[in-house]
Amino acid sequence: MGNMIISNRDSQKIVDRLIKILGKNINMMNKDGLIIASGDSDRINTIHEVARIAAVDMTEVIVTKKDVKKYKGCKIGVNLPLYYNGEVIGVVGITGDPKEVKGYGLIVKELVELMIQENERQKMELFQSRAKRSFAKELIKKHDNIDLNLLEHRAKLVDFNLHKERNVIVMSINDFSQYIIDNKLDEVMVQELKENITSVISGFICSDDIAFNFKEQIFVLIKGKEENIYSYCEDIYKILLDEFGISMCIGIGGECKAVEDYAQSYLQACRVIDIGKRVNKTKNIYFIKDYKLQLLLESIREEDKKEFLNGLDKIILNKKNAEIINTIKIYFENGMNINRAAEKLYVHRNTVIYRMNKAKEIFNMDISKPYECMIIYLSINLLL
Repeated sequence: MGNMIISNRDSQKIVDRLIKILGKNINMMNKDGLIIASGDSDRINTIHEVARIAAVDMTEVIVTKKDVKKYKGCKIGVNLPLYYNGEVIGVVGITGDPKEVKGYGLIVKELVELMIQENERQKMELFQSRAKRSFAKELIKKHDNIDLNLLEHRAKLVDFNLHKERNVIVMSINDFSQYIIDNKLDEVMVQELKENITSVISGFICSDDIAFNFKEQIFVLIKGKEENIYSYCEDIYKILLDEFGISMCIGIGGECKAVEDYAQSYLQACRVIDIGKRVNKTKNIYFIKDYKLQLLLESIREEDKKEFLNGLDKIILNKKNAEIINTIKIYFENGMNINRAAEKLYVHRNTVIYRMNKAKEIFNMDISKPYECMIIYLSINLLL
């Protein structure tokens, strides 16, 4: 059977829209004359002989009162062939007195052809988007058993430039389970929310970048190099908070310059979220370059950590020493400058000096000496 390029369901949607606009009954037939959509449901899946003639002859066919008995399944009206990419794909018919409806003929034909083109364009965009997201999910996986050459080939098929510098950005919804409960969301509403979030994020990317919901509360953005990636992520964070009341933790992985870099960048982004939430709870955006030390310390074996700490862990983990420990951390991170540390801590410089002296008593180490301060600072980070 010579079927239309669009589904019967989509054809019926087009017919329903046209009937509302024109107030006339519309039929859509395939090239074999089968009615696939109509304002008269009884006529669907019946044969319209004139439609087949209009399709074969590629010309308008008018059915008058005297013609009705000659052709199977026909009513009076006008029937015109429909074209897509230069080929006849079906026929559209307008039921009614030819004198009355003939003037609508070309208008209806053009409208239907435009709707079909738009329908096909949307479907193609949807397929391309799905293909790109499917490719991206493979791209950020560990590549132990993945053919990198195949990934490079797929990149070309979805028009993704692997040689453009990018970062993998991971966005994780904070307390997503509680958000679902508080907002009384059912499964359909959850999926709709995820699609809406993806749509908002997609509004911040270029055509050759990719944004998608990876799993549950995790969204991934593969983004071309940004001048100020912090500001870029902050803009996304704010709009998601404003529109949905959703708070995100955002991790930014290292730069990707080759196919194998994407999985590494994704893992870095995930790890830096975990680290950032532990060491800096006041922030919501974490960049790999700011947490390289913590990432390095995480890779140290447990027995090596124990040897390095050599009992310092008991002092650092003692809650009574929390204020002193925080002061040492801020002091070291601000170039061991007492005045800058005091500004960051919102205290007088004499308070910092007092705490430094207290630290000397507790640790039996002088934190004004770079090496000894570094040892304590590293120990603090090992235990965070």
